[in-house]
Amino acid sequence: MKNSILFKRVYMAIVISVAVIVCQVPQSVAAAGPVTSHDNVSYGGKTYFENKITPQKKKTVKPGDSLSSIQAKLDEGGIILFTSGTYNLGVMKINTSNTRIEVVEDAVFNMSSNILFDIRPVTVTSPRIENVEIKTLGNGRFTINTNGNKGGDKRPVRITNVKNFAVSGINIAGNYEGQPFVVLAPYQDGSPGTIMVNGEQTYNPIFGLVPTYGVIQNVGATGIHGGYATVQLFGGDNILLRNIDGDHGVTVRLEPGSGKDTDNMSLAGPDLGSLHDIALVNIRNTNGFTAVYMKPHAKVNHDITLENISAVNSAFAIHADVAEFKADDNVAVTYGGETYNVHRKRGRFENVKLLGDITLTQQGVDKLAWFAISDVLYIDYSKRDGSGNYADYAPSIEGSKRLTTPIVPVLMISQEHRTDTTFSVERGNFTLDFSAANIQSIGFTHSLAAHGGVLYREDARTKTNKPLNEEQIQDY
Repeated sequence: MKNSILFKRVYMAIVISVAVIVCQVPQSVAAAGPVTSHDNVSYGGKTYFENKITPQKKKTVKPGDSLSSIQAKLDEGGIILFTSGTYNLGVMKINTSNTRIEVVEDAVFNMSSNILFDIRPVTVTSPRIENVEIKTLGNGRFTINTNGNKGGDKRPVRITNVKNFAVSGINIAGNYEGQPFVVLAPYQDGSPGTIMVNGEQTYNPIFGLVPTYGVIQNVGATGIHGGYATVQLFGGDNILLRNIDGDHGVTVRLEPGSGKDTDNMSLAGPDLGSLHDIALVNIRNTNGFTAVYMKPHAKVNHDITLENISAVNSAFAIHADVAEFKADDNVAVTYGGETYNVHRKRGRFENVKLLGDITLTQQGVDKLAWFAISDVLYIDYSKRDGSGNYADYAPSIEGSKRLTTPIVPVLMISQEHRTDTTFSVERGNFTLDFSAANIQSIGFTHSLAAHGGVLYREDARTKTNKPLNEEQIQDY
């Protein structure tokens, strides 16, 4: 297949941009101040955000200002202050470097579009934007009401292809929409994950244009769909997520792509758009699925730290899942009038360390925890409903999950046996290092949980309480 001249120009521009970006590594600086300050933000000896926006006269926005007038101020960059009151707004595009949005803590945004704050360059070939911040003024959080329908599309904050950014001080009131509320993803323009360059199949470099060196902190959400999250990383390098909470659903989802045959991210190779150098600190979930969910699909992700992860009346604190397609998955891709095959291998997470307290707490006896069909055989046999079929359990409020009491702090569907130490490409296994963590089940126990609250694939039990045979353990 012959590429168009435009596509070749796009490809070359992106390759050059990526090369420049790789060379620009922030220098280490002092530790961060309070969450609401304009100081640099560091964790574990690494600086994730540097305050490079110099003090200047602020441009003020008030409720009732037109979207076009607000957008004009955003296009100029600098500091834009949203005063108290209620805003009914569509998408606000933040595509100018050196922009800080400050929002008074009692301000309320009612969304009238699928995205509210859209942080990314104007086009895929535009230079990467740098030094962007959205923050609340005061010690509280401003509010975003999604105003969506269950299963719909509402993403209050979308971030892609930006370097040195921070988002903090937001409460998101959702309605179980079928999207993550804060999304970090590669820049996507509808192009496939694999393209033809000079007659050769090549992973599309736009999927390497991910958010890098950034912070999301002091952000919470309610009304989270069971398949989505307060914050989801589809792609990113050197990202700190700190003090993130969620009610229902998932709080933080580390899941690059969807793994579907139509998922261009999964078809962009193991490295472009994957997750590198990610730190999650103080992540909490209540009455939901899990505080942290991990699923690699076709990506090789590495250097992940999970510190102080907690959940109350949820099914899990950490749920590590495995990619589902086979070792060498052949997907037919049609683009530009030609069809060719793309091969995917199961991805993994490498060098994942659990630190601090990893806790799951049961309060009361009500069945408030959400779980998926893949988890049903890990529920303690004495606590199962009916005959143990998934359909025997009551559905969650938005219908994507079922309800039970807390199951276990850490579920590792990603690891077949507790003695496993190596990764299997064929079966997509990966392990977590929790040797430095304090894992606790509080207010309940699981009869098979090891290390204070960890289950592996071998710990699953059939509907008649029988251990799985080796074929069943490997059948993922």
